Amino acid sequence: MLKKYLKVLLSSALLLTVGTSFSEKVNGQTFVNDTFTDGGVTNGADPLDISWFGLSSNLYQRVSTPSRIQLSVVEDQILGSGKALNLDTPSITTYGDSFYAPHYALGTFAPVTLGSEPGDTLYLSFDFRFTTKPSTSTTSSEVLGFRAGGLRFGLFNSASTPVTTNILASLFRSGTPVEDDGGYWVAVGLAGTSELQVVKENFNSGDSITGGYGGLSLISTNSLPTIDDTARHTAILIIRRIDSQTVRITTSIDGYLVKAVDSGPGIITSFDEIAIRSTLSDLDINIDNVVLQAL
Repeated sequence: MLKKYLKVLLSSALLLTVGTSFSEKVNGQTFVNDTFTDGGVTNGADPLDISWFGLSSNLYQRVSTPSRIQLSVVEDQILGSGKALNLDTPSITTYGDSFYAPHYALGTFAPVTLGSEPGDTLYLSFDFRFTTKPSTSTTSSEVLGFRAGGLRFGLFNSASTPVTTNILASLFRSGTPVEDDGGYWVAVGLAGTSELQVVKENFNSGDSITGGYGGLSLISTNSLPTIDDTARHTAILIIRRIDSQTVRITTSIDGYLVKAVDSGPGIITSFDEIAIRSTLSDLDINIDNVVLQAL
């Protein structure tokens, strides 16, 4: 039961709902269940774990130190299983404009396709926490606008050019394979900003995964608490088929949720990547209990 809700009909193709509980969790076939118990970032001893890669770029006047994101498995009793994947985000040391070079983790798995029947569903969830308060990030204090999308995550299709190694490159409009990926991703507000936004990333958009240049915002709201702590949080992304050319995308952070609809021949229904990113320089994230299911 929702303790409170806000429901706004934006058009015949777009619906937003905000509340304090989440009722669309599904149970079915599990494709990914990564708890990092084996201590590695690759598909190893644990059943249903996946391989994770760090993708980074250093653009002119946006230099990172170190140059790329570092991924490692660390002890983290707060997230529950004892081990978690740490995304060590590099610090940006110079500033050219409001665009920052992307640094993010990409988990790869065998392609998973949304079923063809109305109601068929893909369900992604993971637990996360920041190792320091987001408001202490250098980026957060110097470029306030980056707080609104400080955490980003989503499901993507690699467009048959899957990432198989850590990448350091000038990704923005560079023609590197990751730029042809398409999918649905979420922007979460941090450190005083309250935003939850669903975005569609079109194939061949000329931007990196979870970037801004090629993204099409489907819906956003600021009717939720901001995140500015090191506590445990839960992120959820659901993609549910409505009909042959319509999907509903629902995302939730700690039970506060938004819903959007994407329709037409360009809907994305097959995925082989999970992306997680901190856009704030020097703000590190631990993630755990990454689950991808279908119903």
